[in-house]
Amino acid sequence: MRDPAALFARVPVNRTLGFTLVSCGEGQAVLTMPVREEYLQENGYLQGGLVSAVADTAAAYALLPGLPEGRGMTGVEFKINFLRPTLPGRGDLTARAQVVRQGRTIGVCQVTVEQGGREVAVATFTYLFFERPAKKSV
Repeated sequence: MRDPAALFARVPVNRTLGFTLVSCGEGQAVLTMPVREEYLQENGYLQGGLVSAVADTAAAYALLPGLPEGRGMTGVEFKINFLRPTLPGRGDLTARAQVVRQGRTIGVCQVTVEQGGREVAVATFTYLFFERPAKKSV
């Protein structure tokens, strides 16, 4: 079985956005993300794509431990509802993902994103699982 924490640490966007993997396993994952001034849009709120990014990453790491060796996954669909603005000074974001279904070819996760103990977004993510091609030797 792959080590989700080691994989997480190697992903450049996770470091760039300041994601922290708090927990991962048994069909769930929890991530945090700081709300930095450079992440704000023109109205002073956290840019929605970044809320989506932390939710997507949490969903992927909820599914990852159940993915057999030699299999990969990619997102094919998601829906997110923003419930309230995400603002600087109200604390980090916390994304909590729970696997709804993990089959042979499709996985679905639900994610809640909170800031300061209040829900700021809810989302559903769908992933496609596939066989990874064997690495070619040179």
